[in-house]
Amino acid sequence: MYSKEYKNLILILLVAFFFMVMLDMSIVTIAIPKIMSSLGVDLEEVDWIMIAYNVATAIIIMPITFIIKKIGLKIPIALSIIFFTVSSIACGFATSINMLIIFRIIQGLSGGGIAPLGLALMGKVFEPRERGRAMGIWGIGAMAAPAIGPTLGGWITDHLTWRWVFFVNVPVAIITLIGILIIMEDDHKAQHFKANFDFIGFVFFAAAIAFILVAFNEGQNKGWDSTYIYTCELISAGGFIMFFLFEPFISHPLIDFNIFKNYNFTLITLINAVRAIALFGSLFIIPVYLENIMDYTPYATGLIMMPSAFAVALSAPVFGKGADRFGPKYFIVFGMALTALSLFLYWNLSVQSSLYDIIYPSIIRGIGLGMLYSPIMSTGLNSVKMEQIPEASGLLPITMRLASGFGIAYFANYLAEKQVYYTTRYGDKINYRNFAFLKAKSYFNSNGLFKSNVGVIAGTAKINPGLGIIDSLVKMFATVQSYDDVFIVAGVFCLAGIIPAVMLKNKVHR
Repeated sequence: MYSKEYKNLILILLVAFFFMVMLDMSIVTIAIPKIMSSLGVDLEEVDWIMIAYNVATAIIIMPITFIIKKIGLKIPIALSIIFFTVSSIACGFATSINMLIIFRIIQGLSGGGIAPLGLALMGKVFEPRERGRAMGIWGIGAMAAPAIGPTLGGWITDHLTWRWVFFVNVPVAIITLIGILIIMEDDHKAQHFKANFDFIGFVFFAAAIAFILVAFNEGQNKGWDSTYIYTCELISAGGFIMFFLFEPFISHPLIDFNIFKNYNFTLITLINAVRAIALFGSLFIIPVYLENIMDYTPYATGLIMMPSAFAVALSAPVFGKGADRFGPKYFIVFGMALTALSLFLYWNLSVQSSLYDIIYPSIIRGIGLGMLYSPIMSTGLNSVKMEQIPEASGLLPITMRLASGFGIAYFANYLAEKQVYYTTRYGDKINYRNFAFLKAKSYFNSNGLFKSNVGVIAGTAKINPGLGIIDSLVKMFATVQSYDDVFIVAGVFCLAGIIPAVMLKNKVHR
């Protein structure tokens, strides 16, 4: 039994470091243009700064389960913070793109372990009846950081240099490390796990995870039907197949699949995946919409997304405590419904949309996410036995990471397909029988913008200013309609998540 003071101090330290790790994922994106010009590289090369980090954070998650059983929690948490701090400094001083990518891999490996380590520590320190509130506070870092990242990153790159998006991690990491070393109990001597690490399973699993994430990240750039992407998908599929073939014959496998015999944990894993697909897919789209369509700067976009982060920060602990008292089931159901509603409210966004039209649905989404994060994570831990908490702590983050990668890739591809569809559809309607086109043509003629009565849009737009304007308008309306469709589909994903949520057994821990 741990004291209330000890629990609160541990929670504060974990939230602080987890916030920095999550912030690092979003803040670096804003600095990419400055990094390109500083290091003299193109977009394809600089993309690997993000890809390498994302892959590294994913492949380290499952080995953490073994490490926790073998040496406890304090040593891996301290080492994660140390390596994250050192690699952040090294990233800031990098003089070439290759150096930066290497240090980002180290940063990802060290930072990626904090999610399973933090979940396992909270599962150990907090009683089942307390985990909802604890997860609600923990969720502040997970949900607020992606919203704050663009704002902070925009300010740093405007007023300092891109190197400070890495240096900003260091003070918080050092304070957290000192706190962990002083406050956290030394638990490595209490471990009696004698099994060897499943290297074969790890190699297959790491290859499968790494190549599928590369495919998700590069699919839009390389083309989903390219040889490059097909090769990544083939290697990933081979890795998964070999992993599932070998694991039943390993005495202590990388993943203990017996955990899925637990009814609530299996459902929570599914709910977690559906939530990640809808949430991260739509969250990726919203900043792009604000910057590309509404013409906001990254800094302004971050400010616009701030209210959603505050809504999560204020609501997550409240709903987490409510889940402790009344059970998680109905919070998850209503959270999914509220998140879906917030996405449906974006169905009619346009370039004339006011800030109110953008912000108030984001606040609703923030409240919905506050209802979801804590009950999902606390239910995942509460539904398994104490000795299975390390496995649960690894499976929940890796599920979310894979599902979010799929969601971002799926919605980016869906958006591109819809843009082609609506551009073709709207373009077909622009001809000499279309009243709106004739009226626009008449206006442009009176201003000398139509140089000739040649065909519409396509190649003539370059030599005909009037057609160029109409071409731009058609593409703009097609793009806006495409974004609206994406939000609707994301909302449908959330509604689908209600089905397994209703099937949950609502357990209340006293």
